[in-house]
Amino acid sequence: MKTIAARLVPKNPWNLVWLAMGIAIVLTLLVNIVQGFVWYQHLSIDLLIIGTVDAILVTLVVTPIAIKLGLMERQRVETELRALTVTDDLTGLNNRRGFFMLAEQLLKMASRSQMGLYLMYIDLDYFKKINDTYGHSEGDQALKTFAKLLKDNYRESDIIARMGGDEFVLLPVGTSQDDIEVIKMRFNKLIQRFNEAQKKPWTLSATIGLAHYDVKDPCSIDELLRRADTEMYLRREKIRTEKTRPLQNNN
Repeated sequence: MKTIAARLVPKNPWNLVWLAMGIAIVLTLLVNIVQGFVWYQHLSIDLLIIGTVDAILVTLVVTPIAIKLGLMERQRVETELRALTVTDDLTGLNNRRGFFMLAEQLLKMASRSQMGLYLMYIDLDYFKKINDTYGHSEGDQALKTFAKLLKDNYRESDIIARMGGDEFVLLPVGTSQDDIEVIKMRFNKLIQRFNEAQKKPWTLSATIGLAHYDVKDPCSIDELLRRADTEMYLRREKIRTEKTRPLQNNN
């Protein structure tokens, strides 16, 4: 019965009403036939009619309520499951929730070991242009491609996440000032090599913002993200300004 109901509810809840009504009528008829022979020693048409009408009325009232409650419970469970999901469906990276769970643990480890951290906030450039020019399918492909580049070229211990839209975060484990400069250079070369080799009509470009977690002056993950996002924005504005600045006349 549960299997049948599970198949019927998503398609058309009223199918379950008709099913319940049919079962109720059949059971009512059987009970009334037995009662008629027990009480009157013959089949009572009146009992059959009254019982059938009662079964229909009760089914019409009770079943929709039960369906409504069942659907509400299913929606509640699905909402809770989505909230517990820590993986981004499109890219397979950690999502925002997954990032916060892992980053909080990493910050605790950094504080205990007196080890600083660097967070890279990465925003894809011209992603909206890819979507508008080539369609959302190509836009999704660009996101998945970029995510794969990150996964394939950084350590499994590094925390990589898609924070939403075209924004990504990289939190390398055990990085010093010298390490982070190497990571930045490797990132830029990675994008360059991809653009030279790939055959898509679009190219990848990204702006990075850095934030340092100082164990002597600790901050929250939210604050670290805010700092990196701010630097990324300022860096992007600087690049745009330099590109649009008119050439100075040497004369």
